[in-house]
Amino acid sequence: MASASDFRQAVGSVFTVAVGGRAVSLELAAVRQIPSSPRPGGGFTLLFKGPRDIRLPQAIYHLAGDAITDDIFIVPVSADATGYQYEAVFN
Repeated sequence: MASASDFRQAVGSVFTVAVGGRAVSLELAAVRQIPSSPRPGGGFTLLFKGPRDIRLPQAIYHLAGDAITDDIFIVPVSADATGYQYEAVFN
């Protein structure tokens, strides 16, 4: 089972997602604890930053990084001039 500490070590790392024959890079920007989570080991969220030229719909994606590769459900949560932000919740 993935833990916050697994991902905390990967903050700043880039994960690749294959979407429609294209490789999209998502940078892991933050890992946040969910204090009241009933999840064994504690709940947490991941915040990823993606490019501006493509918006990924909420779905399960195969994220491949240097140290971690996993299927993760991500949801677009915001956008700014630099790109889209996506969140994954482990609760």
